[in-house]
Amino acid sequence: MIKLKDLLFEQEEKKIHPLVSNWKHEKAQSYASVLIDKYGEPKVKGKRMLLWEDLNLIDEENYQYKVKKVDKVYIIDEHIEHSFPADHIDYVYTTIKIPQIQAKNGKSTIEPELVGKFAGVTGSIIVDGLKGEVTARCGDLVANDVTLNFVLDAINGKVEPTKDEYGNRILSLKKEVDENLRQWFGKGGAGGTTKGGWDRYGSDGQKLGKCGAGKKGEAYAACLSAEKAAKLGKKGRASFVRRKRAAQKRAGDAKKGGEKRKGQKTTKVKTGA
Repeated sequence: MIKLKDLLFEQEEKKIHPLVSNWKHEKAQSYASVLIDKYGEPKVKGKRMLLWEDLNLIDEENYQYKVKKVDKVYIIDEHIEHSFPADHIDYVYTTIKIPQIQAKNGKSTIEPELVGKFAGVTGSIIVDGLKGEVTARCGDLVANDVTLNFVLDAINGKVEPTKDEYGNRILSLKKEVDENLRQWFGKGGAGGTTKGGWDRYGSDGQKLGKCGAGKKGEAYAACLSAEKAAKLGKKGRASFVRRKRAAQKRAGDAKKGGEKRKGQKTTKVKTGA
């Protein structure tokens, strides 16, 4: 999963790893670069796919994995739109072997009815009865972990594999992350020049307040850490904000909350620091 700062401050240019520099899909390309940085280069390096095997997952800044070791993680240069339980894009896969569904004498042992229920819950649970494997596909490893735990609980008879059960688990995670964001903005001490994380700056280079506190309809500010704000200086900060605003305007998103279409991509501008 992309760390909290990466999710909040996408206006700063992400570093794209050379292995995926030619990928076509931005979200997959960006997340692949995050995975390479965190887990090292993958075992398999395809033109449009990267694969890690026997991977010990490293806990995120605000999430601890329940399935600590997985058999495979792979990411594909693709952009699969998925609307349940909320709109998002799929491109990363996590696979685990499950002892309870291992095949016997070349025959699958998982109940076909259960496989059908998983298929009815979401289109991103992939069951291979002969290999005794289940794969979850989503937009990050955390969502995959939630999905795989849902599958394990259903196979072990702990829950009914329903859309409501699965949706509640994913949306509860989203709520938890949102609460963490609010706490980070309001109480954190890292990054900003004042209490509560990074600060936002206006076109004159002056600090306007905490990042995330701008109101809908206002001209875009830009968020910076204390370190980068100091490196840029007042003139550099002003230049960055003006370039950010110009780029937002060209993208059809001139004011905060004014994007013209749902799911519009974040406009990225290098800080120059």
